[in-house]
Amino acid sequence: MSSIKDPEMSMLTIELANLDLKKHTQAIINLLDLFSKDKMGQNEPLEEGIKKDVIQELRKHPTTLVFLAFKGEQPIGLVTAFLGFSTFTAKQTLKIHDLVVHPDARGLGVGTKLLDYVQEEAERRDCSKITLEVREDNPVKKLYEREGFEFGEPRWWYMTKELPA
Repeated sequence: MSSIKDPEMSMLTIELANLDLKKHTQAIINLLDLFSKDKMGQNEPLEEGIKKDVIQELRKHPTTLVFLAFKGEQPIGLVTAFLGFSTFTAKQTLKIHDLVVHPDARGLGVGTKLLDYVQEEAERRDCSKITLEVREDNPVKKLYEREGFEFGEPRWWYMTKELPA
């Protein structure tokens, strides 16, 4: 585990989100919108319909895990993950779908702390691995590599087929 560089970051807490708590649901929506606006996201805000529906849809998905980082009461980080299954290990897996750190908190160790917490949860659930997807041009790859993520040998590629809305 790395140390937090900013003394104020000693107030950092990580929580497994409760999708029935307004504090958590509003933090999720705000951080996802922030990520969507980022050039590593969609480079535009979340659509209003998505903001309205995302929590309800996350609740419906039985393997949803959302982790929130707070500096005091301020939400500054998010990981959205989903449990999966590996037929090669006959165990659950955990797939990170989103990792968001507020721009004002980047470089302070928030992403590392979130990933550490996710790993603890995956180990607690006896998962065989943690996977994630990352854009080739995303500088956060350095964090993932420091935390032990690798492309594997032979190199694995994540492919997408978009379906009509």
